Amino acid sequence: MKRDEINQIKKTAKEYASEALRSRKAFLELRLRQDPEIRKIFIRAASRISSILKQGGTSRIGTWLLTKVEHQLLEQGEQLRDDLTESLKEYIESGVEIGSRFNRAVSIDLLTNKVSIPRLTKTGIDRMYFRVNVEAVRACWERTHKGLKLSDRIWEKSAAARDAMRDIIQDAVATGQDAVTTARMLERYVKEGANVEAKYFEGMMKRMGTRIPEDISYPALRLARTETTAAFGQGTILSAQVSPSCNGIRFCLSPSHRIRDVCDELASHDIGLGLGVYSKDDPPPYPAHPNTLSYLVEVHQDSKDFVRNLKQWIQDPKSQPEINDWYENVYSAA
Repeated sequence: MKRDEINQIKKTAKEYASEALRSRKAFLELRLRQDPEIRKIFIRAASRISSILKQGGTSRIGTWLLTKVEHQLLEQGEQLRDDLTESLKEYIESGVEIGSRFNRAVSIDLLTNKVSIPRLTKTGIDRMYFRVNVEAVRACWERTHKGLKLSDRIWEKSAAARDAMRDIIQDAVATGQDAVTTARMLERYVKEGANVEAKYFEGMMKRMGTRIPEDISYPALRLARTETTAAFGQGTILSAQVSPSCNGIRFCLSPSHRIRDVCDELASHDIGLGLGVYSKDDPPPYPAHPNTLSYLVEVHQDSKDFVRNLKQWIQDPKSQPEINDWYENVYSAA
């Protein structure tokens, strides 16, 4: 994290800045390990297909080999879908849990550490946030883009990658290229991208034009980044909505943000809660666009003020209707 980002989080989270910073660090680490793990899925698929191709040796690709390769392409298309689904399942669950981590820590401190209330327990709070996380994960899988649910979009990316590899092999057949050279070309393309192929295999990119992407992994990487960020957002927003001390959610620009876009508008939003701060019941759209590095930080009530209200609620529940409503309809329902 850059200093500007750290200072912004500290300013927003105040006395709970260390918890907010830990959550942000955990999310950034999740994103960092995501790209290489997704790329490995595509490299494995290409390796399996190239191993079949190499059976043809230095001869031209014949009908018998093309039939075997086509069978492997179909199989790898399904394997890509399954592997991407499993990978995204892990990232979404982790993203949601990291997103809710800050609010959970604040609630545990305020409701069980600073005040001893028999009716409020750490187990009860954990149960409340567990339910929130389950709901957030479900919402991520149900989220649609251009009419497609996440499972449909995963299949779309897998099928496109399979078709790109098929196009490369069919081009090799049409030009009389031998099987081993084609296998090596396929492996290099998946590992290094189409620009490298244009350098090593003159004429291929000119013939194929836009039929294959420059980076076969990129559409899946973009999807994974966006959905993991969305999962973090869902965890943050839904957990904020069940946190009795949370007053709002701040939309923060990343220090890496350079080009003005919708994120600037969201970060300058002001309804009287502070610059970029939204009511937790009317949160900002998040992520605002794919590959965004903008982030959310929750704004909590000053702990002394909240504890004072909590003690009043213990003495007379009607004196603090918001806390009482939270206890009866959120905490007790978990």
